[in-house]
Amino acid sequence: MEENLKLGVIGIGKMGGIIVRSIVNDLLSPHQISIVDLDQNLVSELCNETGVIAVSDISELLATTDYILCAVPPVAIPHILPQISESISDKQWLISIAAGVSTSTLESYFDSPPPIVRVMPNIAASVGAAVSVLSAGVAANEEHLTQAQKVFDTCGITLIMEERHINAVTGVSGSGPAYVALFIEALADAAVQVGLLRKDAQTLAIHTVLGAATIMTESNEHPAILKNRVTTPGGTTAAGLHALEKGGLRATIAEAILSATERAKELDTSN
Repeated sequence: MEENLKLGVIGIGKMGGIIVRSIVNDLLSPHQISIVDLDQNLVSELCNETGVIAVSDISELLATTDYILCAVPPVAIPHILPQISESISDKQWLISIAAGVSTSTLESYFDSPPPIVRVMPNIAASVGAAVSVLSAGVAANEEHLTQAQKVFDTCGITLIMEERHINAVTGVSGSGPAYVALFIEALADAAVQVGLLRKDAQTLAIHTVLGAATIMTESNEHPAILKNRVTTPGGTTAAGLHALEKGGLRATIAEAILSATERAKELDTSN
């Protein structure tokens, strides 16, 4: 556990609250974390649950912390960043999870930009299974990236990439849980069609996907190896795979990723 650093969190909605819950008593103790949000009910709830410290405003938060996690939605950035720029010191730095807001856009709010690390997490952070991608701004160095990784390692795994890849990351891992949910739903619906009870169909679908993902995570093998291991000549899996290929599964998934990536580019305020 980090002993000396103090973190300030601006915005404790869905993702902000998840991250605070992940790092408390894992990376930082409650007294090392200060939070602020317009919704005082959320603040009171999180403080009562975790023991973190509530502050009255952003200037108070900056006066008592070493680095700041800005966990507000993109639409709030033009309101929040000027407040941060007014009070931030030379030694403080910033982590942002605002989707579609580039480090260059964030840096534009400062006369002398602080180190900024941009992060794209995903919803699986809520169960400690996120994959979060980090990109450094112009003033951020390895030390800032390492500390940001420690924060997001508490709710999953982390990767460091150049920021030019973030829109693609959004299309894959940011939106990806929805694609997987749709695939599981389709598996369950098809199982019902061939006679299984809905409850059993959903359990089979969920745990089949979970089991396959667990095997590939632990083995670190190419997905084709598992696919080939399950497929026997002239068997049921071969017949099913033929139907999926005939239906254009690969092309459809590729189109989904391309469409989501292009949409992320449209939303990126740096463009």
